[in-house]
Amino acid sequence: MHNIMTNNEKWQQLGWRHPFWDVLRYYRSIRGRTNSDAFYERIVSCNDILHDNKNFQVPREVAEIFKEYFETEQARYNFLEAQLRLEDEALSYCVSSGFQVGTTSTQSRDHHQSSKSMIASVSGIAQRVCGSKGIQFDPDPQNRCVWINDNRLHVTSRNLDGAIPGLTNPEIIWEIKEYWGKTKGGSKMSDAVYECQLVGRELREYEEKCNKKIMHFVFLDGKDQWSHRKSDLKRFIDLWCQGLIDTLFVGKQVESLWEKTLEKLL
Repeated sequence: MHNIMTNNEKWQQLGWRHPFWDVLRYYRSIRGRTNSDAFYERIVSCNDILHDNKNFQVPREVAEIFKEYFETEQARYNFLEAQLRLEDEALSYCVSSGFQVGTTSTQSRDHHQSSKSMIASVSGIAQRVCGSKGIQFDPDPQNRCVWINDNRLHVTSRNLDGAIPGLTNPEIIWEIKEYWGKTKGGSKMSDAVYECQLVGRELREYEEKCNKKIMHFVFLDGKDQWSHRKSDLKRFIDLWCQGLIDTLFVGKQVESLWEKTLEKLL
């Protein structure tokens, strides 16, 4: 775990605007037609990576960063995928911790009625830490988060899943993407990536304007579904490495890391 976190800090130090991230994003979009080794060979030979624009060449420095990134990519993915929990495991943790768990109800009785066990865990731990320090927090925002700084206004593009100390000028925000059931996931998983990317990018742009740091955390869980959406899970890892997400908590990491993270920040 230490090596994974240290390696991630290295990538975040590149800065979220580094041109490498655009090259990586393009590679993800064509991953079915080439592998990382072949793509690297193409960009170092200055061939046309877009197939229709011979004026675009990837700098050698960016190409070498791409190569290095994929030398450790599979290790990052394997480690984080192994953290994903089955729903029974997540519920068991909530029961042992005394967290009350809600249910995401659907109109169809044949459809799996998913628990909100990750939501319960994240909120329960946040309540415990914040309560011990006399700090307020909003575990179920019904409105957008708003920041006001030097007469600059920033409003999140969507409602989030938690904020400390509240919806006005929060210092910590989080999003939760837990998907249970026995299906192989679907487009909702890709939507989750884009939603978190949008929130993260808007935050980073606001921070640049106002010289203010806001912690953006994302929680994922649901072994049966996320394990079948490998490309989406890899994109989430990319967002974490890029720094659009400050920390990505996957599955049982909420049990071991979330409380320590809050204790360190608050």
